[in-house]
Amino acid sequence: MYIPNPVAARNALDKFIPKAGQQYAEKKDFDLGIEDEGSVSRLSPWIRNRSLPEWNVVKEVLKKHSGESASKFVNEVCWRTYWKGWLELRPEIWNRYTRDLEILIQKFDQDAGYRRAVEGRTGIDCFDFWSGEIVEKNYLHNHSRMSFASIWIHTLKLPWQLGADWFYRNLLDSDPASNTLSWRWIAGIQIKGESYLATSEKIRKYSNRRFIVDADLADKPVPIDEPPHPKPLKFEPTQSIPKGLKLGLLVTDEDVSVVDWISDFTDVAETAYYFPEEAYQNIESAHAVSAFRRSALQIRANNELLSTPNEIIEWADRDALDGIVMARPNVGSTADELRLLPELLSQSGKSYHTVRHWWDETLYPHATHGFPRFSNSIPKVLLKLGT
Repeated sequence: MYIPNPVAARNALDKFIPKAGQQYAEKKDFDLGIEDEGSVSRLSPWIRNRSLPEWNVVKEVLKKHSGESASKFVNEVCWRTYWKGWLELRPEIWNRYTRDLEILIQKFDQDAGYRRAVEGRTGIDCFDFWSGEIVEKNYLHNHSRMSFASIWIHTLKLPWQLGADWFYRNLLDSDPASNTLSWRWIAGIQIKGESYLATSEKIRKYSNRRFIVDADLADKPVPIDEPPHPKPLKFEPTQSIPKGLKLGLLVTDEDVSVVDWISDFTDVAETAYYFPEEAYQNIESAHAVSAFRRSALQIRANNELLSTPNEIIEWADRDALDGIVMARPNVGSTADELRLLPELLSQSGKSYHTVRHWWDETLYPHATHGFPRFSNSIPKVLLKLGT
């Protein structure tokens, strides 16, 4: 269903653009089945690694639709940026999740209820169908994800962290911020007093009556104890890079678009691509997920992929680089994998620099509260896009 190259991504965007206005606004919540795209874009796997960067997607949509008619879609794109910015300002939420997950994975390894859920054997027809779709297609409609997560947490009473982990390992478009924080919202801990409860009526309606749920779904959310949110950190803007350095650009599967905008910050002498194969294997990521992200890098690379921080240092030494520059890794798995890179570079006498695209630099500082307040900053990026 997804081909990890820029041509396929652009073709998918062009195909969706006519639907991005009123049709999307009115029908985006309806899941008509994997074979029927309905009114959703299905662009998220390419947006996730920025084969289709958010700013390009929004700009192309607004060439064909007014800001008013496309506002629902533009906001949907910006939600992904909002989640990233929100987590960037509160890294402790990610650290808390990973600590809890490590304990829960061991505790539930042989748990019968967990096994039934991931194997699609709960007896709840829609849930079991969606479970199979996630494993077989590595995709699930956003509204169905909400219902799936609600049943997982509030009906089956499984830990939300395990559900978030299962999505992260199996969905092509999963990124740490959107995935983790969306599950927290369904669980009722992201926004105090607000959770999502799936009902038979909602599922019938938004599946276009493909599912007639006769199971007893939870009618109230599971109470979950959660420490208060940490206060948002002070946003750290991109620092200027000293001139005269021979720098190598390191590209990760988090943002392949950096090759197109790095010249706004500095010149680079060499480019290398990093894909942590072992990290994907260690978390038992679905083959389709790791293959898609690896291929998105390999298509652009003219040499083999680097797979460990030590290989990055070896590349920098071999090419006599003064340092490395990269798109700043967001709070999440990539940042965790590369956490020792600055120290390793320093030990080798090399500098480490990170930059952000102006889209992130403009929007992240506004992710201090809820999305409604954040949305007030969206006109700033639209103005900068010239739309």
